[in-house]
Amino acid sequence: MKNTIITFIIGYIVLTYYFNGIALTSSNQLITLFLVMLFFPIAFIVAKLSSVNGWKGLGVRFHKGWHVNLMIGFSIGFVFWVLLYYLLVLTNVIHITSLKEPSFILLLVGEVFLTFFLGSFINDIIVRGYVFGTLQGKFKIKWVFLISVLLYALDDIWYAGFSFHNTVFSIILGLSLTYAFYKTGSIWANTGIHWGLNVCYGLVYGSVGKPNGGIFLMTEDATSIWSDIIPLLIPASMFLFVFIFYNFYRVKKDDNPYL
Repeated sequence: MKNTIITFIIGYIVLTYYFNGIALTSSNQLITLFLVMLFFPIAFIVAKLSSVNGWKGLGVRFHKGWHVNLMIGFSIGFVFWVLLYYLLVLTNVIHITSLKEPSFILLLVGEVFLTFFLGSFINDIIVRGYVFGTLQGKFKIKWVFLISVLLYALDDIWYAGFSFHNTVFSIILGLSLTYAFYKTGSIWANTGIHWGLNVCYGLVYGSVGKPNGGIFLMTEDATSIWSDIIPLLIPASMFLFVFIFYNFYRVKKDDNPYL
Protein backbone atom coordinates (compact mmCIF):
# COMPACT_ATOMS: atom_id res chain seq x y z
CA MET A 1 0.00 0.00 0.00
CA LYS A 2 2.82 2.40 0.94
CA ASN A 3 4.57 1.76 -2.39
CA THR A 4 1.30 2.38 -4.25
CA ILE A 5 0.83 5.75 -2.55
CA ILE A 6 4.43 6.82 -3.21
CA THR A 7 4.25 5.71 -6.86
CA PHE A 8 0.92 7.50 -7.27
CA ILE A 9 2.22 10.76 -5.80
CA ILE A 10 5.37 10.72 -7.95
CA GLY A 11 3.40 9.90 -11.10
CA TYR A 12 0.82 12.60 -10.41
CA ILE A 13 3.50 15.23 -9.80
CA VAL A 14 5.30 14.27 -13.02
CA LEU A 15 2.12 14.51 -15.11
CA THR A 16 0.69 17.71 -13.66
CA TYR A 17 4.02 19.53 -13.50
CA TYR A 18 4.98 18.52 -17.03
CA PHE A 19 1.67 19.72 -18.49
CA ASN A 20 1.10 22.85 -16.40
CA GLY A 21 4.65 23.79 -15.49
CA ILE A 22 6.45 22.97 -18.73
CA ALA A 23 4.20 22.32 -21.74
CA LEU A 24 2.02 25.42 -21.31
CA THR A 25 4.78 27.88 -20.43
CA SER A 26 6.30 28.45 -23.87
CA SER A 27 5.38 31.66 -25.72
CA ASN A 28 5.86 29.90 -29.08
CA GLN A 29 2.65 28.21 -30.25
CA LEU A 30 4.41 25.50 -32.28
CA ILE A 31 6.68 24.58 -29.38
CA THR A 32 3.67 24.56 -27.05
CA LEU A 33 1.78 22.23 -29.39
CA PHE A 34 4.80 19.91 -29.62
CA LEU A 35 5.19 19.82 -25.83
CA VAL A 36 1.47 19.24 -25.33
CA MET A 37 1.47 16.30 -27.75
CA LEU A 38 4.55 14.91 -25.99
CA PHE A 39 2.38 14.58 -22.88
CA PHE A 40 0.71 11.48 -24.32
CA PRO A 41 3.76 9.19 -24.53
CA ILE A 42 4.89 10.52 -21.14
CA ALA A 43 1.47 9.68 -19.65
CA PHE A 44 1.60 6.18 -21.17
CA ILE A 45 5.04 5.54 -19.66
CA VAL A 46 4.00 6.90 -16.25
CA ALA A 47 0.87 4.70 -16.38
CA LYS A 48 2.93 1.59 -17.11
CA LEU A 49 5.39 2.38 -14.32
CA SER A 50 2.40 2.86 -11.99
CA SER A 51 1.01 -0.58 -12.97
CA VAL A 52 -1.90 1.01 -14.82
CA ASN A 53 -3.15 -0.91 -17.85
CA GLY A 54 -2.13 1.61 -20.52
CA TRP A 55 -4.74 3.88 -22.05
CA LYS A 56 -7.62 1.67 -20.95
CA GLY A 57 -6.43 1.95 -17.37
CA LEU A 58 -6.42 5.73 -17.75
CA GLY A 59 -10.05 5.67 -18.85
CA VAL A 60 -9.32 6.19 -22.57
CA ARG A 61 -11.49 3.26 -23.58
CA PHE A 62 -13.04 3.26 -27.06
CA HIS A 63 -16.07 1.24 -26.02
CA LYS A 64 -19.36 1.17 -27.86
CA GLY A 65 -20.94 4.61 -27.61
CA TRP A 66 -17.83 6.53 -26.49
CA HIS A 67 -18.46 9.24 -29.08
CA VAL A 68 -22.09 9.51 -27.93
CA ASN A 69 -20.86 10.04 -24.38
CA LEU A 70 -18.50 12.75 -25.62
CA MET A 71 -21.18 14.66 -27.53
CA ILE A 72 -23.81 14.36 -24.78
CA GLY A 73 -21.24 15.56 -22.26
CA PHE A 74 -20.28 18.47 -24.51
CA SER A 75 -23.95 19.49 -24.79
CA ILE A 76 -24.40 19.40 -21.01
CA GLY A 77 -21.32 21.50 -20.30
CA PHE A 78 -21.97 24.00 -23.07
CA VAL A 79 -25.66 24.54 -22.25
CA PHE A 80 -25.07 25.06 -18.54
CA TRP A 81 -22.26 27.54 -19.21
CA VAL A 82 -24.44 29.42 -21.71
CA LEU A 83 -26.98 29.65 -18.89
CA LEU A 84 -24.24 30.88 -16.54
CA TYR A 85 -23.22 33.75 -18.82
CA TYR A 86 -26.84 34.51 -19.70
CA LEU A 87 -27.61 35.01 -15.99
CA LEU A 88 -24.49 37.15 -15.58
CA VAL A 89 -25.76 39.35 -18.42
CA LEU A 90 -29.28 39.50 -16.94
CA THR A 91 -27.91 40.57 -13.55
CA ASN A 92 -25.66 43.21 -15.20
CA VAL A 93 -22.43 41.54 -14.10
CA ILE A 94 -21.47 41.36 -17.77
CA HIS A 95 -22.32 44.18 -20.17
CA ILE A 96 -22.01 43.16 -23.82
CA THR A 97 -21.66 46.09 -26.21
CA SER A 98 -21.10 44.37 -29.56
CA LEU A 99 -19.77 41.39 -31.49
CA LYS A 100 -16.30 41.42 -32.98
CA GLU A 101 -15.48 41.04 -36.67
CA PRO A 102 -16.69 37.77 -38.33
CA SER A 103 -13.15 36.88 -39.44
CA PHE A 104 -11.89 37.12 -35.86
CA ILE A 105 -14.82 35.05 -34.58
CA LEU A 106 -14.19 32.25 -37.11
CA LEU A 107 -10.52 32.00 -36.18
CA LEU A 108 -11.29 32.11 -32.47
CA VAL A 109 -13.95 29.40 -32.72
CA GLY A 110 -11.50 27.03 -34.42
CA GLU A 111 -8.76 27.80 -31.90
CA VAL A 112 -11.06 27.43 -28.90
CA PHE A 113 -12.53 24.09 -30.05
CA LEU A 114 -9.08 22.55 -30.62
CA THR A 115 -7.08 23.96 -27.73
CA PHE A 116 -9.77 23.48 -25.12
CA PHE A 117 -10.40 19.90 -26.22
CA LEU A 118 -6.73 19.05 -25.73
CA GLY A 119 -6.57 20.94 -22.44
CA SER A 120 -9.73 19.31 -21.08
CA PHE A 121 -8.73 15.83 -22.26
CA ILE A 122 -5.25 16.02 -20.74
CA ASN A 123 -6.50 17.48 -17.45
CA ASP A 124 -9.04 14.67 -17.23
CA ILE A 125 -6.36 12.05 -17.83
CA ILE A 126 -4.31 13.50 -14.97
CA VAL A 127 -6.92 14.12 -12.26
CA ARG A 128 -9.42 11.38 -13.11
CA GLY A 129 -7.98 8.73 -15.43
CA TYR A 130 -4.67 8.44 -13.59
CA VAL A 131 -6.24 8.75 -10.12
CA PHE A 132 -8.88 6.07 -10.73
CA GLY A 133 -6.50 3.87 -12.70
CA THR A 134 -3.85 3.90 -9.98
CA LEU A 135 -5.97 3.83 -6.83
CA GLN A 136 -8.94 1.73 -7.92
CA GLY A 137 -8.91 -1.52 -5.94
CA LYS A 138 -6.41 -0.12 -3.44
CA PHE A 139 -8.93 2.16 -1.70
CA LYS A 140 -12.70 2.20 -1.48
CA ILE A 141 -14.12 3.89 -4.55
CA LYS A 142 -15.64 6.73 -2.48
CA TRP A 143 -12.13 7.72 -1.34
CA VAL A 144 -10.77 7.52 -4.89
CA PHE A 145 -13.67 9.75 -5.97
CA LEU A 146 -12.92 12.27 -3.22
CA ILE A 147 -9.18 12.32 -3.97
CA SER A 148 -9.96 12.97 -7.65
CA VAL A 149 -12.26 15.92 -6.82
CA LEU A 150 -9.76 17.47 -4.42
CA LEU A 151 -6.86 17.07 -6.86
CA TYR A 152 -8.94 18.73 -9.56
CA ALA A 153 -9.51 21.72 -7.27
CA LEU A 154 -5.79 21.78 -6.46
CA ASP A 155 -4.85 21.47 -10.13
CA ASP A 156 -7.09 24.41 -11.01
CA ILE A 157 -4.80 26.70 -9.00
CA TRP A 158 -2.41 26.56 -11.98
CA TYR A 159 -5.01 28.48 -14.02
CA ALA A 160 -7.12 30.57 -11.64
CA GLY A 161 -4.80 31.06 -8.68
CA PHE A 162 -5.89 30.33 -5.12
CA SER A 163 -8.93 31.82 -3.44
CA PHE A 164 -11.69 30.38 -1.30
CA HIS A 165 -14.31 31.13 -3.96
CA ASN A 166 -12.29 29.50 -6.75
CA THR A 167 -11.65 26.43 -4.60
CA VAL A 168 -15.35 25.99 -3.80
CA PHE A 169 -16.18 26.51 -7.49
CA SER A 170 -13.62 23.87 -8.54
CA ILE A 171 -14.85 21.34 -5.99
CA ILE A 172 -18.47 21.74 -7.10
CA LEU A 173 -17.50 21.50 -10.77
CA GLY A 174 -15.24 18.55 -10.02
CA LEU A 175 -18.23 16.64 -8.62
CA SER A 176 -19.96 16.71 -12.04
CA LEU A 177 -16.84 15.79 -13.98
CA THR A 178 -15.81 12.98 -11.64
CA TYR A 179 -19.33 11.57 -11.37
CA ALA A 180 -19.67 11.40 -15.17
CA PHE A 181 -16.32 9.57 -15.33
CA TYR A 182 -17.31 7.20 -12.52
CA LYS A 183 -20.75 6.30 -13.88
CA THR A 184 -19.75 5.78 -17.52
CA GLY A 185 -16.46 3.99 -16.82
CA SER A 186 -14.40 6.01 -19.28
CA ILE A 187 -13.12 9.52 -19.85
CA TRP A 188 -15.40 10.64 -22.68
CA ALA A 189 -18.54 11.89 -20.92
CA ASN A 190 -16.36 13.71 -18.41
CA THR A 191 -14.17 15.25 -21.13
CA GLY A 192 -17.28 16.18 -23.10
CA ILE A 193 -18.68 18.20 -20.19
CA HIS A 194 -15.29 19.78 -19.52
CA TRP A 195 -14.77 20.61 -23.20
CA GLY A 196 -18.27 22.04 -23.64
CA LEU A 197 -18.07 24.47 -20.73
CA ASN A 198 -14.52 25.45 -21.67
CA VAL A 199 -15.58 26.20 -25.25
CA CYS A 200 -18.34 28.46 -23.95
CA TYR A 201 -15.82 30.13 -21.63
CA GLY A 202 -13.43 30.57 -24.57
CA LEU A 203 -16.09 32.20 -26.73
CA VAL A 204 -16.66 34.77 -23.98
CA TYR A 205 -13.08 35.28 -22.76
CA GLY A 206 -10.93 33.83 -25.54
CA SER A 207 -8.17 31.25 -25.22
CA VAL A 208 -6.22 33.70 -23.03
CA GLY A 209 -9.08 34.04 -20.54
CA LYS A 210 -9.44 37.82 -20.44
CA PRO A 211 -12.39 40.22 -20.86
CA ASN A 212 -12.70 41.20 -24.54
CA GLY A 213 -10.57 38.18 -25.46
CA GLY A 214 -13.63 36.39 -26.86
CA ILE A 215 -16.18 37.13 -29.54
CA PHE A 216 -17.75 40.03 -27.61
CA LEU A 217 -16.70 43.53 -26.67
CA MET A 218 -17.79 43.72 -23.04
CA THR A 219 -17.28 45.14 -19.57
CA GLU A 220 -17.68 43.45 -16.18
CA ASP A 221 -18.91 44.52 -12.76
CA ALA A 222 -16.88 42.36 -10.37
CA THR A 223 -18.38 44.15 -7.34
CA SER A 224 -21.84 42.66 -7.84
CA ILE A 225 -22.86 39.94 -5.40
CA TRP A 226 -24.14 37.97 -8.39
CA SER A 227 -20.59 37.61 -9.70
CA ASP A 228 -19.94 35.32 -6.72
CA ILE A 229 -23.31 33.56 -6.45
CA ILE A 230 -24.05 32.61 -10.07
CA PRO A 231 -20.67 30.89 -10.75
CA LEU A 232 -21.43 28.60 -7.79
CA LEU A 233 -25.16 28.15 -8.44
CA ILE A 234 -24.79 26.93 -12.02
CA PRO A 235 -22.12 24.24 -11.36
CA ALA A 236 -24.22 23.03 -8.41
CA SER A 237 -27.29 22.83 -10.67
CA MET A 238 -25.24 21.03 -13.31
CA PHE A 239 -24.12 18.44 -10.75
CA LEU A 240 -27.73 17.78 -9.79
CA PHE A 241 -28.58 17.28 -13.48
CA VAL A 242 -25.52 15.07 -14.10
CA PHE A 243 -26.30 12.98 -11.01
CA ILE A 244 -29.88 12.35 -12.17
CA PHE A 245 -28.99 11.90 -15.84
CA TYR A 246 -26.17 9.38 -15.37
CA ASN A 247 -28.26 7.33 -12.96
CA PHE A 248 -30.62 6.63 -15.86
CA TYR A 249 -28.26 6.74 -18.84
CA ARG A 250 -25.74 3.95 -19.47
CA VAL A 251 -23.36 2.92 -22.24
CA LYS A 252 -22.40 -0.75 -21.87
CA LYS A 253 -22.70 -0.91 -18.11
CA ASP A 254 -20.91 -4.28 -18.01
CA ASP A 255 -17.72 -2.58 -19.27
CA ASN A 256 -17.60 -0.10 -16.40
CA PRO A 257 -14.74 -1.13 -14.08
CA TYR A 258 -15.79 1.28 -11.29
CA LEU A 259 -19.27 -0.11 -10.56
